[in-house]
Amino acid sequence: MENRATGMQEEWIKIEQNRIPKGQFIVTSSIQSSDGTKILLDNGHTVVEVFFDGIPSMFRSATEGIRMRTWSEVQLKYNDSFIFRDWFLFVVKNSILVEWLVEESCGFYDADKLIHFCIVTCEELIDIVASFYPIIKVMKI
Repeated sequence: MENRATGMQEEWIKIEQNRIPKGQFIVTSSIQSSDGTKILLDNGHTVVEVFFDGIPSMFRSATEGIRMRTWSEVQLKYNDSFIFRDWFLFVVKNSILVEWLVEESCGFYDADKLIHFCIVTCEELIDIVASFYPIIKVMKI
């Protein structure tokens, strides 16, 4: 799955995080069960729960070192070295990952019905592909 041509075609769109204070969050837990997929993030003052109420089509977690090319290409595309500093939840449009999933499924899945979410922290990137949006809860510590 070679995902880079001369210009990155993916669009990284920030999901509104009004209730979430700015700050460096880290993933403290990711649990996938028959109830759904839950990711907990913590910045020392606030815990954010990102819950996919159902089974996403795909869940992938990688350390930031494995995803350096994507990390740097998004920064270059948007001319913003700090794009991930205070924001961690994105929707990726024109996703190469979604294209790959459609190919792998032999067309069983429709790219127009899949949404690629990416949680980006200073330590890891988590890709979730689902046909529905997560429920987000914010809790003060």
